[in-house]
Amino acid sequence: MNKKVLKLNYIIVAIFAFFGGISRYLLGLAVIKPDGFPLGTLIINLVGCFILAFLVQYVEVTEKVPEWLNLGMKTGFIGAFTTFSTYSLEAVTLIETQQWWYALIYGLTTIVGGLLLTLVGYSFGNHVGDWRKQGDNL
Repeated sequence: MNKKVLKLNYIIVAIFAFFGGISRYLLGLAVIKPDGFPLGTLIINLVGCFILAFLVQYVEVTEKVPEWLNLGMKTGFIGAFTTFSTYSLEAVTLIETQQWWYALIYGLTTIVGGLLLTLVGYSFGNHVGDWRKQGDNL
């Protein structure tokens, strides 16, 4: 990859990451934390699992998404939107404050919910991609 393309990729990732980070911040502000439960981070990470899986499969099926957009959305936007480090810190905080049930619910919901939404996003991306491909062949 030449230096010009590499520099352009850095810019694309940075721009998309800006919007992913801002989206995470705004969604985090909009979601109320019931009794200290980190609902905002949970929603953000679950939505991120769905979107990333959808994009991966949609791009694979349709082969219609430009590489720059694919890079920007997956690495930039979703990378900045989702957050494993905040999830981990919030889980430890729940444990330290002896909110055992919340910690257990948060941990299991994040992992199991993330896997399930990844499967749903993957399947949905496959169906939408197939539908789009069939429409192009008409």
